[in-house]
Amino acid sequence: MKILVVDDTEAVLLLISRFVEALGHTSIVARDGGQAVEVWRAERPDMVLMDMMMPVMSGPEAAIAIKQEAGASWVPVVFVTGIGEENRLAEAIERGGDDYINKPVNFRVLEAKLKAFDRTLELNRKVREQSAKLADYYDRAEEEKRVVRHLMEQMVNAERLYDPLLEYWLTPAESLSGDLIAAARTPGQSLYVLLADGIGHGLTAALNVLPLTQPFYSMTEKGYALSDILTEMNNKVRQVLPVGRFVAVVLIAIDEVNGWVDVWNGGMPGVQLIGLDGTSLHVWKSAHLPLGIVPTEAMDVIPERHYFDSPGSVVAYSDGLIEARSPLGEPFGAARLMETLANCPPEERMAEVKRLLTVHLDSAPHHDDISLIMAHCGLPQRILPEEGPPGGAPDLSGLQETDEPQWRYGLTLGAHELQHINTVPFMMNFINKVIASNESQSDVFLILTELFVNALDHGVLGMDSSLKREPEGIEFYLNERAKRLAGLTQGQLELDLSGMRIDGQDYLRIVVKDSGQGFDWRHWLAQDLAFAGGLSGRGIALVRALCASLQYRGTGSEVHAYYRIKGARQD
Repeated sequence: MKILVVDDTEAVLLLISRFVEALGHTSIVARDGGQAVEVWRAERPDMVLMDMMMPVMSGPEAAIAIKQEAGASWVPVVFVTGIGEENRLAEAIERGGDDYINKPVNFRVLEAKLKAFDRTLELNRKVREQSAKLADYYDRAEEEKRVVRHLMEQMVNAERLYDPLLEYWLTPAESLSGDLIAAARTPGQSLYVLLADGIGHGLTAALNVLPLTQPFYSMTEKGYALSDILTEMNNKVRQVLPVGRFVAVVLIAIDEVNGWVDVWNGGMPGVQLIGLDGTSLHVWKSAHLPLGIVPTEAMDVIPERHYFDSPGSVVAYSDGLIEARSPLGEPFGAARLMETLANCPPEERMAEVKRLLTVHLDSAPHHDDISLIMAHCGLPQRILPEEGPPGGAPDLSGLQETDEPQWRYGLTLGAHELQHINTVPFMMNFINKVIASNESQSDVFLILTELFVNALDHGVLGMDSSLKREPEGIEFYLNERAKRLAGLTQGQLELDLSGMRIDGQDYLRIVVKDSGQGFDWRHWLAQDLAFAGGLSGRGIALVRALCASLQYRGTGSEVHAYYRIKGARQD
C-alpha cells in the first residue's frame, strides 16, 4: 500500500514512516493537515495515518476534506491520538474517520491494523472492479435490449395491428416480451392473426419468436393459406433456434366474405369464439405440438374451420394471463376470464379484463408475459358492388377470343403440380406487378381463388358442394378433399391471364379450364350473392358480383371472367 503519514512532531513522523516501510509499504509524509490534503491530492495514497492535533488544519478537518475529494473511492483514515482526546476522537470518527490508534504507538497493534486494512482495501478493489464489470455488462445488455426492441418493432410492424376487427393487449414481464402478436390482411382481405409464446420471458424468449414474423407477413401478403405459413414457420424455427427451443402458436384466419374462421392451435390455451351476448359458440383446443418440436413432414398443418352466421369475437391468450397469481398465490384462471367476457358488452371486454387483472395482482408483479387478442367476425367491412361500374359496362358477350390482348400470362398444371404448388399466390406475384391498384389486387385475388378452387374441387377432384350442408359436412368435405388431392394421379388445370383494352377501358381476362366433367353452372350463376346456398354456391355469386362479365362454356369446365381494373387509364 501507499500510506500517507501525517504528524507535526518530526520524531513521531519519522518513526511511523520508517515502520511502515519496514512492513513493505510505501510511505509519504506531511507535517500538518493542510499539507496532508495537498499531498493526498497529488499522490492519491491508499491509506492515511493522521495525528489529531496539528497546525493549519486539524486531523479531523483534513480527513473531511480528503473524504470529500475521494468521492466514491474508499480511503481509510486512521487517527493517531493521545490520551484525553476521546471526545474529539469520537466526533472525528463520526465525521469520516475509520479507526484510531493510541500514542505512544504500539507497533504490533499498528502492524495488525495495517494488515487488516490491506485486506479490506483488496476486497474493496475487487468490489469496485466487479461493480465496473457489472455496470459495463448492464450497459451492454441494455443496448442489446434496445436493439432487439427496435428490431421487434420493425419486424412486428405495429401499424398493422390497428385493424378495425382486432383488439389486443400485450404486457411483458420484463422489458422485452416473449409473447408475439402480429396481424395482416391477405390480398383477398381475410384477416390473419398470429399469437406466439416463446419459452420463458425477456430477451431469450423474445429472440425465440422473432423468426416467425418474416414468413407470417410475407406469405400473408401473398395470399398463402395457414398451412403453408405454418410449414414455413416450423422450418424457420427448427433452422434458427437451438435444440430444445420451441414456440407455442395460435394462427387465426377470418374470412368475412365466406363466413368462416380457421384456427390452428399448437400448445396454447383453448381459443374461444364468443357471441355478442358472451356465450361460447366454439372452442379450438390445442390439438398440435408447438412449432420446432417435430420435423415439418411429421406435422398436421391443417387448421380447424368453423363457419359463423352471427357476429362474434375470436378470443386467444397466452398462459401468462390465466396463470398470473395474486399475492396469496391464487391464479387469475380461465374461468374468471370467460366469466368476465360473458358479463361485459363487447366494446368493454378488453378494458374490463385489464381492470380485473390489475385488482387481482394487487401491485404484485406478474412473472410471465401476458397477451390477449379479440378478433371480431361477422361484421363485414367489404361492400360488394350491386351495380356495374359508373357509366355502364360495355357489352362483352360478343367479344372474340381472337382479339389481341395487351399482355398474356398462362400456366398449365398437372396432377403433381396441383398437389405441390400454391397456385394463386404464385400468380398474384405477377398480377401485383401489372396492376397498381390495391383494391383491384384484392378483387383479382378473390376472383382467382374462387375460380381456381372451383375448378380444382369440382372439376379435377369431382367434389360435391352439397356435402357441406350435412351435419359436420364441412369437416368431412375438407378431409375428403385432402385425401383426393393426395391421391391425384391424373388431371389438368389451365389458367390464362390477359390484359384487354375494351371500349377505352382496361380489363383483366381470366380463363380457367379443367379436365373434369363440369357442373350445373346455370343453376349457381342464377343465384344472387345474398341468397347463395348456405356454405355452397357463394363463390360463383361473389365472382359474378365482382366481374363485369362471367361466362361459362360447355359443361362448365371452362370459364371466362372479365374484371374492369379500377384506377386504370380511360380513353
